[in-house]
Amino acid sequence: LVGDPDFTGSDIQINNMKMGLGLRKPSADFWAPVGKLTAAMQPEEKVNLLAYIVPRFGSDDPTQQEALSAFVSGLEPTFEVIRSKCPNMKESDVQLVGSELLASEVLVPGRSNREEFALWLGALTDVDLEFILAKRNSFKEDATKELEAFQKERADEEQAITDRRTQIQEQVAYARENRTTIFNPRTGKIEQVEPPKKGILGTGIELPFGN
Repeated sequence: LVGDPDFTGSDIQINNMKMGLGLRKPSADFWAPVGKLTAAMQPEEKVNLLAYIVPRFGSDDPTQQEALSAFVSGLEPTFEVIRSKCPNMKESDVQLVGSELLASEVLVPGRSNREEFALWLGALTDVDLEFILAKRNSFKEDATKELEAFQKERADEEQAITDRRTQIQEQVAYARENRTTIFNPRTGKIEQVEPPKKGILGTGIELPFGN
């Protein structure tokens, strides 16, 4: 989202982002129908869709408002075309492919209008649409693998730090128990000390039955 040059973080964009996330009452002319028509999509995919949509709000360009209207009105016809071409495709995937294709082509003014998009979509075959879905899912799988690798690397680093801290603590404890010198603050010198004696209270006297 922040990588989109049209995203400025304006009040209008933030307000629309909150509506898209369900944090505010959705607008009746846009977010309510978008939410209803994409209800089968996975939550993370809905959030990804916001990255296409939110930056398009707050523009003074009238063609941008037309593009937003074309997007929301084009969702259901797009889904119907995909369902007819791919009857075995899951509804969540139908909505994912349809919404992202429509967003990438129609939301940005100057790319395609609804009529041009409809002609292009109509020319796609079921193989084309399945390939687009597989390609889209591969991005998600790659991102998941990268996240898992990052999490493992971070966990390994944290464990190494914990192990090193434990090792240092053990070394300090051992040194305290076995040290032969000590700093005498009264003399300001390092002095030899006798190692602690075994037995009762350090007297060296051991009981026959053990301590």
